[in-house]
Amino acid sequence: MSVDTKHPLYVEHYQDWLQLRDSYRGERQVKEKSTHYLPATSGMMADGMLDTKAPGYQAYHAYRTRARFPGVLRDAVETMLGVMHSKPPVIELPARLEAMRRSATLRREDLTALLRRINLEQLVMGRCGLLLDVVPGRGPAVPYVSLYQAEDIINWDEGTVDATRPDTLNLVVLEETEAERQADFSWETVEKYRVLVLGEVAENETEGVYRSGVFGERRSFDATLLEAPSIAGSTLGEIPFVFVNTRDIVPTPDDAPLLDLSHLAMAIYRGEADYRQALFMQGQSTFVVVGGKVEDEIRLGAGAVVHVPQGGDAKFEGVSSAGLAEQRQSLENDYRRAEHRANGLIDAVSKGSESGEALKVRVAARTASLHQIALTGAYALEQILRKAAAWIGADPDEVGVYPNLDFSSDIMRGQELVQLMSAKQLGAPLALQTVHEIAQSRGLTDQTWEQELERLDTEAMNGLPGAMAWTGDDGQSGAGDPVSDDGDE
Repeated sequence: MSVDTKHPLYVEHYQDWLQLRDSYRGERQVKEKSTHYLPATSGMMADGMLDTKAPGYQAYHAYRTRARFPGVLRDAVETMLGVMHSKPPVIELPARLEAMRRSATLRREDLTALLRRINLEQLVMGRCGLLLDVVPGRGPAVPYVSLYQAEDIINWDEGTVDATRPDTLNLVVLEETEAERQADFSWETVEKYRVLVLGEVAENETEGVYRSGVFGERRSFDATLLEAPSIAGSTLGEIPFVFVNTRDIVPTPDDAPLLDLSHLAMAIYRGEADYRQALFMQGQSTFVVVGGKVEDEIRLGAGAVVHVPQGGDAKFEGVSSAGLAEQRQSLENDYRRAEHRANGLIDAVSKGSESGEALKVRVAARTASLHQIALTGAYALEQILRKAAAWIGADPDEVGVYPNLDFSSDIMRGQELVQLMSAKQLGAPLALQTVHEIAQSRGLTDQTWEQELERLDTEAMNGLPGAMAWTGDDGQSGAGDPVSDDGDE
């Protein structure tokens, strides 16, 4: 048995995952893949494009260098992440798991940072996985979480036996190939595969003891190398691995939410290459002599003289500019479509004088998918933390992960405050303290009513520009309508 065998669904999705990862990493990564994303023209192939010394190779190198790959996918992901994590999640843990709040991974990431990485993988790839493991040592074993990217989860088995028995995950294979530093300070890529099994590998198990092992370059499986991780002598009766998709946590992969945007970015990349190649050729006109042979070496430019036989002609011939306008228009249309797709999951930017309520309605209508991703990522993290709680003997029901789902910017703008105050001056039955409470709830201030009054009085006493004191009907500071610092109403 070879541990590097791929699941059929992995093979089906791999090319999409590869393109998505390259799109997110950006122009350098895409261009390193050469003709995989930007095919050479027939002329370049005819000129020996595969030979590094041939004209065709040099022409393709220049063709690729001039092209621009748009970073629309990365920009969209970073914007969405910023919106999703504009407010921190609420994470509840039993006391015995509190250490994981500050250090949940071998990288010593806290749980909020781990959730952000989960959401990143969901947005870019539509998939990742979480493994719960322990660090054996002299002291008590400490659980931690490892995040695996979609490309690294190469095989799995849901343990389906028949329609009358529930599915049970009984096999997961994870690729952990990495660069390792050698004794001479050089680096060498070492293949590694972590195999997670429940019960006996040859059986389609639905129960048993969880065991795992790491296998190297020989890739052959040896069950005797599997070990059962334990905490205080307690092993697990399930594989502590949680799949994370965009809509669920089942092993079957989801389509990535930004796959269409990646396809469009690749189309723009190829269109940019053709358009910039055409622009380059516009400035590379060829000097042509008609009606005779010029014996002397030709010099061009100001002050140069070209002798042409009688009846002959000399001129520059260039590539026709016909079609450039259509190419430019096509690119502009593609960029607009890319912008539209990038904003397809979230568009929390207020436009014009749109009211806060209208903004919230519009955002709510366009963030269903983003809500789904946030809820799924939080639920997956909650599930792996519940497994950790059960493993160390804590109460899993004390674990809760609640993501930020308020994706609209509800901060009060100055114009809204002016409108409120104008309405009050025109007779609206609105107390000043009520205006303050509205401003406080909308994020304009974090001060209480009493704290604001004290600050205003302090500013007035210090004679700061624009300062005002609040004076009530009884002449006492702290209530009533505003008066200027010279006492005039």
